[in-house]
Amino acid sequence: MIRRHGILRGLRPCQLYPYRRTTIQPQFRRNSSHTNASPSQHAQSVAENVRGLMREIPHPLTVIVAQDTTTTTTTTTGTPPAGLLVSSFNTVTLHPTPYVSFNLKLPSSTYDAIKASRAFTASAVADVQLARDFLMDKRAEGYIETLWNNVCDQRGGMLKPGRGAVWWMRCRWAEQRSQPVGDHVIVVGEVVGAGYYTRGLDEKVGASDKPLIYSQGKYRNAGPPVAED
Repeated sequence: MIRRHGILRGLRPCQLYPYRRTTIQPQFRRNSSHTNASPSQHAQSVAENVRGLMREIPHPLTVIVAQDTTTTTTTTTGTPPAGLLVSSFNTVTLHPTPYVSFNLKLPSSTYDAIKASRAFTASAVADVQLARDFLMDKRAEGYIETLWNNVCDQRGGMLKPGRGAVWWMRCRWAEQRSQPVGDHVIVVGEVVGAGYYTRGLDEKVGASDKPLIYSQGKYRNAGPPVAED
């Protein structure tokens, strides 16, 4: 029966407008792969997605070095340093006191040295070989010798001039602000000194020396500025 305005009497809305069902229904359809996945499998899938996405973002490469002066293990040159390369170094705040942070996976001999000495030095890396030196397996033969080739003797984690670092920041460990998260720890430090390294002949490294960044599994240099107009 046709009523006024051409409306069919006795038909449900889905019969009048069949396209509504096909348009709205997919918004509530659950993904079968997520439905059948266990919570641990879903968490692993999310973690892999995050890893893949973050590989697209350039990260600064920074060497962190600390020296535990309380250790009983010494070499002919003194207390051995502990250090590693991180891609998570960042500033937390500048005022009223500058603080920086980075992440370490636990357990970590470098973090043990930071806790013992309550200090560390961060150095921006500009040389691929320097980065590789601090990626060495700590159990590898010659690991301590490799670190000593790069680190100044009893200088609190400072690197030697001309080893391929641009700038340094000497930091006091902020214990109360550092927090464990999962299998990592967020290390926070108060910057008590900062400056440029020299190339070896009292020539300061300047802005023309570009720190390395890491993106898409490769070491890179920052490109030219992008036009903003």
